[in-house]
Amino acid sequence: MDNLGHVAEIAVPMLLQGLGNTVIISLAAIAISIVLGILLGLMRICSIKAFNKTAGIYIKIFRCTPFMVQVYLAYYLPPSFGLKIPAMAVGIGILGMYTAAYVAVIFESGIKSIGKGQREAAYAMNIPWFKMVKRILFPQIYGIILPPLTGQFLQTVKDSSVLSVITVAELTMMTNKAIGITFSPLGVYLCAGVFYWLLNICIEILSKICEKKAFKFSM
Repeated sequence: MDNLGHVAEIAVPMLLQGLGNTVIISLAAIAISIVLGILLGLMRICSIKAFNKTAGIYIKIFRCTPFMVQVYLAYYLPPSFGLKIPAMAVGIGILGMYTAAYVAVIFESGIKSIGKGQREAAYAMNIPWFKMVKRILFPQIYGIILPPLTGQFLQTVKDSSVLSVITVAELTMMTNKAIGITFSPLGVYLCAGVFYWLLNICIEILSKICEKKAFKFSM
């Protein structure tokens, strides 16, 4: 018991520090992915071929290459051009850009599930494109895309663990540091697993609240 208490005394503060950084990284990356993902999704349904192809290339690059490779390139490529970017900023940026590719596909699929009829009717009535998306399309797809978005954001939290390879002090890196000090991998990994689980449970609860609001809005 004394040994367990000693391990907890050392490991828990370190894991809480890592958890705090994981929360910051995940929330910032999710915010970036929502903005960028919606923009890319709109470009995919746009009639302008240059926008459509550009978004398609972006999505294919980020979805068809390993995330760890993207992290390494984002971290080591800028210094070769004389740019020094903090690891935390690199981690947030690349995780947001990576997640945005998946958000774009979800958003695009949601819009396409409605069908072209409503868009064609809006064009016939000379409704501005942005207003059509905001007032006609988005309220209908909100409830449709929320569940897959929630799944993707849960994955984003787990993907943040990859950032430990570029020395970002998130939960996984702090877990490894705590193991190196305490020499108790089982207990430390169990604590880390509980922290990840609690964080994802919070995201699921928030998603359920948003789903209820979406249902009330649709009524």
